Amino acid sequence: MSQRNEIFQILLGLFLIVGLHSLAILIIFGLGWLSVQIFGSNNYYYLGIWLVGAWGFFIWQMLYVIPVCIWLRRQQRVAMMKGVIIGAVITALLNGSCFLLIFTNR
Repeated sequence: MSQRNEIFQILLGLFLIVGLHSLAILIIFGLGWLSVQIFGSNNYYYLGIWLVGAWGFFIWQMLYVIPVCIWLRRQQRVAMMKGVIIGAVITALLNGSCFLLIFTNR
């Protein structure tokens, strides 16, 4: 595999993970919207769903990153799998740093 093709496949993996993250965020907000429709806006269940979804995004992303990596490995797309892993690590680091920034005592 040429170096140029491998970089392209890594970028495709990064775009894949961005798309999957967008889908996960839409699902989290959709669940919050659904709770508003079921319980009404006075109960603030939607806020709890959104906060748990944001704080635990690292856990949620593992639910789809690991199966995607296994699927890409079986498809012999190792470079694309590298891109997915790079994107997941960047997301975890950003999520962790934002979490620490919010909850550390200064």
